[in-house]
Amino acid sequence: MRRVPTRAVGLALLLALAAACGQKAGVSDGAPDAAAFGQPGNATGVGGGATADPSGQGALGTTAAGGSATAAPGDGSAASAGGQPGIGGSTTVNSGPLAGGGRQTAVSPPSVVNQAAGASTPAAASARAAGSAGGTVAAGPPSGPSSSGQGSAAGPASAAPGSAGPAGPSAGTGNATPSGPPDRSGVTDTVIRIGVHAPLTGAAPLPQNAFDKGKDVYWKWLAAQGGLLGRNVEIIFKDDQFNPAHAVQVCREMVEQDKVFLLFGVAGSDQITACARYANSAGVPYLSAGVNEDGLTGLPWYFAVSQTYAQQNRTIVGLVKNVMHKTKIAIVLNQTPALDETQRSITKLAQAAGLTIVRQSRVSKQASDAELVSEANQLRASGAEAVYLLTAPVNFIKLATNAYAQAYSPLWTGPGLTNGLNIVTEGGCPAVNGARWMSPFPQLDVIDRLDPDYRPAYRTYAGGEPDDIGLAEWGLNKTFRLMLEAAGRDLSRQSFLRALTSGKSFASNVFPTVSYDGSIRFGARSMHVLEADCSTRKWKTMTTFAEGF
Repeated sequence: MRRVPTRAVGLALLLALAAACGQKAGVSDGAPDAAAFGQPGNATGVGGGATADPSGQGALGTTAAGGSATAAPGDGSAASAGGQPGIGGSTTVNSGPLAGGGRQTAVSPPSVVNQAAGASTPAAASARAAGSAGGTVAAGPPSGPSSSGQGSAAGPASAAPGSAGPAGPSAGTGNATPSGPPDRSGVTDTVIRIGVHAPLTGAAPLPQNAFDKGKDVYWKWLAAQGGLLGRNVEIIFKDDQFNPAHAVQVCREMVEQDKVFLLFGVAGSDQITACARYANSAGVPYLSAGVNEDGLTGLPWYFAVSQTYAQQNRTIVGLVKNVMHKTKIAIVLNQTPALDETQRSITKLAQAAGLTIVRQSRVSKQASDAELVSEANQLRASGAEAVYLLTAPVNFIKLATNAYAQAYSPLWTGPGLTNGLNIVTEGGCPAVNGARWMSPFPQLDVIDRLDPDYRPAYRTYAGGEPDDIGLAEWGLNKTFRLMLEAAGRDLSRQSFLRALTSGKSFASNVFPTVSYDGSIRFGARSMHVLEADCSTRKWKTMTTFAEGF
């Protein structure tokens, strides 16, 4: 085996936070689960009559893990079965001891043996999940409204052959408190091992080498300050291929073979939802960028490190109406049942604010040029003054460029992360000029005020001038550090769960402050708002830590 390209690890840590959704607890699991575990099944998603976008590739072969590199870039890859690129491996960064400094259904901390899933080991959890793929999940009724203002709603949704919807393996919430000996899987006296999955292939036009420099900057800087609990940090990354079935496969590999302590999902809510449900069945902590709430509500081992789409929608509607003074809005989302919840949320909030919705449409996750030209034509004809967009950066750039070619320049806006990277303004200007986007991290124009350590640390440990990708990696790693420190030197999965659900706030001053308890897993309450400035071909920060307008 060869070493994983550190480019891939960087992409994992940064892509940290883009695309879309899943289904709410209490809804039947769907076809992706069956595909992930080799079981037949009919897909059942949220909303009536929705048809899954046939963009999934099916469960391909195992992605091979590469070697390891200590605080240094390494290159290498392995081809997975089915002819798709397979990349995996690990990077270890030295550190040493430092005292460190929503809304959803109520859940109770589970035991490491997730009683609802009936799994006593990760392997048993997988087997149990496999046997129940496509079955009904009973995660308990909501105790109050979700951030989207919607209750649990279910309807039939058919999955086209080869497609994969949002649901993962059957995973109940479990009501028992952690018991038994401490589970220190992925933790030794010298190493904390974290598994990361992201759509390295099939999602966004992000150059892999953009992530190499910033990937280890925070951990190197922290080591110079005293380190993290006397241990190194080892990141194991695997490509989920933008496919939920394959995502479950690589998440299971990282738990059962690579023995990671926790999992982190960077982007793609279909993949995040599927892996979160697997991790819950195995009693493994799972964190991700904020995406959907459906399918993640009620999972006690799940935590979002930024606002969900539904949480961001209220801020977006206020921005469109009260700041930008637009009255006609179009809503364009990826064609997947996973985003039904998001569509209901933005529709309800826009109507309540008195906005006129002139068009609602879906585009393929990997839309053709012809499809995006047609969509641009129809948006222009609708007269939309603002377009709420939730799709990948490639689709955004092409759609905006097609609209601009027709002399149509609406206000582009939406939730997420990756569309707020400078790579989008570099590729999308002048068509994206004036766009407003939600982001879990600010841009470089304000970082000296929020965290003066970033620029000098980047110059010292990466060389050259800092960029926004490195800034995103810095903020995410800083949040990880605060959470791990809170769990203490005697780190276990149980102590990590207790620390996160204690109500303690984790404030990096880069990413939003988050706090969780026994009932809250969507614990962020703010996002940064960015504005595309095509005079510089960069995003600039319009508002930091916005909670509404």
